Amino acid sequence: MSGISGIDHIDIVVKDPAEMAAFLRSVGFVVHRETDHGGGSIELRFPGDGEQPILELTSPDDGKGNVRPLGLRHLALRADDIHATFERFKRDGLPLKGEPRTVAETGRTLVNLVDPEGGTLQFVDAP
Repeated sequence: MSGISGIDHIDIVVKDPAEMAAFLRSVGFVVHRETDHGGGSIELRFPGDGEQPILELTSPDDGKGNVRPLGLRHLALRADDIHATFERFKRDGLPLKGEPRTVAETGRTLVNLVDPEGGTLQFVDAP
């Protein structure tokens, strides 16, 4: 698919993001940033040379009194032009989950699709 350049991040919900981050740091992951959005998350870069994808550890508490199930929340791919990607998905009749939106805490603009099983496949602009 043209305009998609790889994995940006994988978002998983874990019982204790801080404890999981400490464990992952012990095997070579590196903290990228911590944010308060969506109830709080810790972003870590996968080990390895170059700019590795991010593993986002998200709290089960979404900060609004809702509890998320543990496990994969979404996979996010990098889009070279997020607005062109959105327009193409819209034109192709893909199941969009709203309009493009920007997350202030990360600076990413994102577009979500609903996969055939009701999950989320996310596309983000490459910062």
